[in-house]
Amino acid sequence: MAEKGFVQKAKGLIDTTRFYWKEPPKGKFMPIKEVAAYAFGGIGAYFIIQLGSTLIVSTTNIIVANAIGVGPFHSYIIYLIATILNIPLTAVRANMVDNTRGKGGKYRPYLLSMGIPTALIALIYVWFPYEQMYRLFPGQVFGYDKGYWIKVAVVFACNLALHFFFNFFRDAYENLIHVLSPNTQERTDVLAVKAVVYSLAPSIMNILNPVIAKYFADNNQTNLIVYRITYPIYAVIGIALTIVVWANTKEKIVQAKTHTIQISFMDSLKEVAKNKYFWIIALAGWLGFLELAYANILLYNQSYGHTVDGNMYALAWTIIGNASLWGMLFAPFFVKKFGKKKVLITVNLANVVCILMMIVNVRSFWWLVACVWANYLFGSVEQITTPAIQADIRDFQQYKSGERIDGMFAAVATIGNVVTLATSAVLPAIQEKFGIFEGNGYEKPFDILDITNGQEGLLYRFLPALIIMAAVGAFLNVVPYFFYDFDEKKQKSVIRVLQVRALFEDYANGALKNRQLVEAIDLVNNAREMAVAEPKAVVKLEEPKGYWIMQPENERVNLITKAYYSAQEKKGKKAAKKAYREAVEYNDEIEISKFVCDELDKFESELGKHKLEVYRELLSQGLGFIDNIDKKQIKFEIKQAKKLPKGTKEEKEFRAFAIKFAKSKRTAKKAHDKYYGTLYEFKKPDMAKLTALFDKEDELDEAIYEANQAGDKQRAKALIAEKKAIQKESKALMDEFAKFGRAAKPYNDAEKFLKQFENYSKFDEIAALYDEAKAEAEKEEREAEEERERKIAAEKAELEAKKKNKK
Repeated sequence: MAEKGFVQKAKGLIDTTRFYWKEPPKGKFMPIKEVAAYAFGGIGAYFIIQLGSTLIVSTTNIIVANAIGVGPFHSYIIYLIATILNIPLTAVRANMVDNTRGKGGKYRPYLLSMGIPTALIALIYVWFPYEQMYRLFPGQVFGYDKGYWIKVAVVFACNLALHFFFNFFRDAYENLIHVLSPNTQERTDVLAVKAVVYSLAPSIMNILNPVIAKYFADNNQTNLIVYRITYPIYAVIGIALTIVVWANTKEKIVQAKTHTIQISFMDSLKEVAKNKYFWIIALAGWLGFLELAYANILLYNQSYGHTVDGNMYALAWTIIGNASLWGMLFAPFFVKKFGKKKVLITVNLANVVCILMMIVNVRSFWWLVACVWANYLFGSVEQITTPAIQADIRDFQQYKSGERIDGMFAAVATIGNVVTLATSAVLPAIQEKFGIFEGNGYEKPFDILDITNGQEGLLYRFLPALIIMAAVGAFLNVVPYFFYDFDEKKQKSVIRVLQVRALFEDYANGALKNRQLVEAIDLVNNAREMAVAEPKAVVKLEEPKGYWIMQPENERVNLITKAYYSAQEKKGKKAAKKAYREAVEYNDEIEISKFVCDELDKFESELGKHKLEVYRELLSQGLGFIDNIDKKQIKFEIKQAKKLPKGTKEEKEFRAFAIKFAKSKRTAKKAHDKYYGTLYEFKKPDMAKLTALFDKEDELDEAIYEANQAGDKQRAKALIAEKKAIQKESKALMDEFAKFGRAAKPYNDAEKFLKQFENYSKFDEIAALYDEAKAEAEKEEREAEEERERKIAAEKAELEAKKKNKK
């Protein structure tokens, strides 16, 4: 019976997988095929990410410092210069992402265009003949061998290239989940699946590298030959599997299909800078700069303490990798039960304890393994929750600004580089205090730690210092999370509002399908109904009732009674828990519905009426009013706006709008004089022309794919050249839109607000189509379901036919 049940479950799982392979379950956005591609392909993505992260210069990089042999001071100088240069590079990346348009989406196009160069740079990095440079260029400059300076120059060049290509690739893969689904719990679940699967990449590297070191480098993992052997393998597998992600995923952003991206760099920068949740998450990372100080402790203990050989080291990392598995598997459950904030705070505090435990016995390799195992267990939960939170704050950003600004988050985060430039100097300074610097009398700076050939006892004085630094960093990392309050309920509220805006905008533009129309009406009607509902009483599980009745004179009756009432007690507990959950969910739905109704009714509020009046007056003046703006008058308006009362919530909102409106006019005047002045005509660029260029680019994408499939390389090459010309033309036109957007910002804001008012006022018009649209939607779904069942039946018949033919 048990075997039969197992077989039935297996068949059910197969049927479910087949059923939802290409179409997602109701309420979800990602079919199983897409989840599988994102997770399985993630193994390849993480091979490339590991290549980049292990080679990009930092104060804890063992390949640069130990294998290649660049001293800590010069490593820090390279890090310093590259970090400063990376700030404009990050801005370029951000602008490219936020203004990317096409079937590929925001991130997918960069998986290959940035992944392949990253892999190639990594191979150049480790295969460059550094040692031969000493023989080819003898002599010294500034107290160091010329060969050493060539080594430093090559590392600097490769590192700078990685700052652009590697960071772009990593952002593209990691941030892809933000746009694959707007459902926060689905994103968390997929992140857990992805994390479990992709962790195979670092696990394989942690197992294979020590084994290669044992047989080719005398157990020395700081020997460059280890990476020259393994990195080409990782690069090939990485690119191959990244193609799987690129080919089988589709971005889904909650905005109108007719929405066109028009974001200037400065506007997106300002919008992100106003996002308080972004600053909380960013601050957590900046304050935790010391936490990674413990990262190389195991390697130092093994390589310089000679505690275990390569095989045992590989076994240790296999065990440690297992810890990450359990943390990733249970992360979605913890998030669903306790919320992201509580989970993040808990696991970060646990990390502090785990790091401090290392100091108990730094000489014992296996004790350190146990501590790192526990740290990875808790830290792996954070690998799921942090990306999920990053996706949530981007939803909030879209709600506040009306634009899906993703890339600019990375650009604003570079402000933290100014902080890390100073803080990252702490570790090299500590290392220098312990005698770890170029020219310390050893072949490589870190050789001084070796217990056989280095300075006696230094290793076991150095490791506790790293542990204390890491614990302090881990504690500082958790502090900002106490101020994070964008919980799951608020995220759901924001997504509902984004759906409302997109649905009404699509209807106004004739792009709303039957099912979407039905969803729009249901969403609004449900919100109206729930917003006025009475909250349910939320009662936690009561203490167990006195079901147990003592009957000592009849032991058999006593046992039966005990069993009966024990079962009743369990049923009661289960029912109470269920009632509690349902009450909480019901009350949350009331709060979410109120939030949606506030959005729908915002034009009826005093502030909404005031905005309508102001914007109507502005539009009546036409675009010419911007040219006539008096800068002195605007300056006076801003001063007056700042003097407005701010005692109540309503007063604060009026004051904030007055300040924002006055400042937008000032910004518009500056942009107008800069881009147009008296030389160029101030008019809106041609949207029809831009749309035609976008359509042409989509057509060319299809044609290029068909040409490649047919093996017609000559035609594909010509089509690619034509596509580049189209992209250049569309980019120039989009730049014109961006300039116009800045110069006409108050005018555009007024148009957008009044257009939304007009769209929202069409609800009754949409509602009149509900019955017809619902009938059509059900018919379409029924036909689609019948087609799906027909295909499944055909596949089963084909499979049965193949089985009969084999017999």
